[in-house]
Amino acid sequence: MAKSPIAVRIPRPIMDKLNSYVEHTGTTKTEVIVGALAKYLDCTQDLSIPKRVAEVERRMAELERLLKTK
Repeated sequence: MAKSPIAVRIPRPIMDKLNSYVEHTGTTKTEVIVGALAKYLDCTQDLSIPKRVAEVERRMAELERLLKTK
């Protein structure tokens, strides 16, 4: 799938949360943003298999992190 660059202005609190999230999960900002947009627009089926696997791995890492903090 071809990729197109985009520039957006993100409020500081959201950017801080995004930076923290990618640091904890080891994913990239691009993967998180693309995944979030796909989910929001209800088009996750349009993501490639590697992107879907990355999304599952991201979710697993988040769950593991949450379990460790309890």
